[in-house]
Amino acid sequence: MLAVTALVVASALVGAGCQLGGGGDGRPPQLGARAGDQDAATKLGFPAVATRNTVRVGGGDPVADAAGVANLFYPATTSATRPRTVVLLDTRRWQDAVAAATLAADPLVAPLLFSSGGDLPPVTGETIRRLRPLGADLADDAQAILVGNGVPAPAGLRVKRIAGDDPYAIAAELDRFAAALRRRPSPRVLLFSGERPEWAMPAAAWAGFSGDSALPVRSRSVPAPIQRALARREGNAAIFLLGPESLISPRVERSLRRFGRVRRIGERARNAVELAVAFARYRSGTFGWGVVVPGYNLALASTTRPLDAAAAALLGSKGIFAPLLLTDRADALPRTVQQYLLSIQPGYEGTPQEAVYNRVWILGDDRAVSLGVQGQIDRLTELVPVQPQTP
Repeated sequence: MLAVTALVVASALVGAGCQLGGGGDGRPPQLGARAGDQDAATKLGFPAVATRNTVRVGGGDPVADAAGVANLFYPATTSATRPRTVVLLDTRRWQDAVAAATLAADPLVAPLLFSSGGDLPPVTGETIRRLRPLGADLADDAQAILVGNGVPAPAGLRVKRIAGDDPYAIAAELDRFAAALRRRPSPRVLLFSGERPEWAMPAAAWAGFSGDSALPVRSRSVPAPIQRALARREGNAAIFLLGPESLISPRVERSLRRFGRVRRIGERARNAVELAVAFARYRSGTFGWGVVVPGYNLALASTTRPLDAAAAALLGSKGIFAPLLLTDRADALPRTVQQYLLSIQPGYEGTPQEAVYNRVWILGDDRAVSLGVQGQIDRLTELVPVQPQTP
């Protein structure tokens, strides 16, 4: 099953123009490599594209990663495997990638893609042409939702634009748009730092999974557009702050209480890596991943590539449901992540037929996450025999 998955991923990335680092020469994995081909093993793409317990979306940048994940989710071989709409973001504003992640959840399950400097990069344009969005009747039949004033409209597609003067205004408009799609504002709201991108990244996967609104705030104030968005909950919002008091201050926490109950995630986190692990473990009622036992997908991205939050949003959505973990080094897996993976490593007694498995989806090429780290992750997520304890 994992080998088949890897070949599907490889095919999708080839179609999107993405590159993997497996051969060291920048060539993507290729289908149909034969025994007598020169560099046949390299062409297959292993172990970069996948190992037993990892799958890599190996774009050289987040724009390519987003396209790769879109192709992974939507083979587009039939109308049933094409998206209703795509979401287009501007690479110059990482906050939009996190706030728009709610559109990767039901009912749109929309892939998030990027424009750059007012143009569509080739990988984005090729992906949109291959996906051929059907049109979302809940969004005025739009085939593309443009987030921000400077995002260009793809030729020949019906579009809807979410406009705003800054990331906070755009996030509030996204919240309003999502409420119209679902016929009510999301009762739960995840607030992330609008100033520190690496700390905000884990919010995207949750918003893609749950459909909860993810809205940015400043460290010492709540911008007026965000206040208006929260006020639409009429004092009944369940508000979750993502990060410690050094990131989002107690002053902000106090000011939010008039909008609803406020809780904080990762209050002891010293960095974004620790926050991501804390969020993966966190559960309060029906909110939070609560991944403290084996049997899950997980995603891993680099803190140096905050726009990979867009790809993580769709990986959090249907079929994969992966919380996002982070690494702050390409060549070494942080000890916090190592310990977490060991704490949920799957095991079995007797025979493994009924065991559960973990799988980690890695975002980025070997400059973001090295092949050595990928091998280490594979070992940390390996299904292992468990010796029963003797009385």
